[in-house]
Amino acid sequence: MDAAIETHPRERILQASLDLFSQTGFAGTSVRQIAAHVGLKPSSLYSHFEGKEEILSALIDAYGPASNAIRLTSPEYKALDADPAGFCRKYSDDLLDQWCDPNERKFMKLLHAEPKRMQAHRAHFSEALFEREINAVAAYFRGFTEAGLMIAPDPAECARLFMGGLTFIRMQHIFWADKPADRKIIRKALDRVVTNFLQLSVARH
Repeated sequence: MDAAIETHPRERILQASLDLFSQTGFAGTSVRQIAAHVGLKPSSLYSHFEGKEEILSALIDAYGPASNAIRLTSPEYKALDADPAGFCRKYSDDLLDQWCDPNERKFMKLLHAEPKRMQAHRAHFSEALFEREINAVAAYFRGFTEAGLMIAPDPAECARLFMGGLTFIRMQHIFWADKPADRKIIRKALDRVVTNFLQLSVARH
């Protein structure tokens, strides 16, 4: 086994859990199965996670909107604090990369598969999306507006409009499609959303 992989059992546990959860469901996967999948004893797994609930929370942080909110604090985004167009295009580019990630698709399949059994975790996901991520985008829009670069009387609502337009593309081309559309098709659709949003919101001088 690769030594680099061996030194990161937590990541191996998360990957194995994501694979098993997406195949057999959260309720249908046992801690023993996860441990066996990564070559650990259940007792060793418990030294990294208290159980399946904590593993699922960690997966939500790794693949859900919490990861997007964290990404928005990166130097790459902060460098765009005076560039509304650059910010919006980078945000959509990063979302496309995320949506095309096979692991993220497994995660979304899991999230929607057992809504009744995962109500608390769905609340965790919703809090990250509807508060943390929207607030993070709104903070940039507020800064753009204060600098006279954008017209956003209510930055939070503008963030909802922007993010909602992108999410609609995801629903149309990935979630509800018989099979996910080609990346180039999704890219063009996202570009149309971003272009129209910028035409409506970016201040003209």
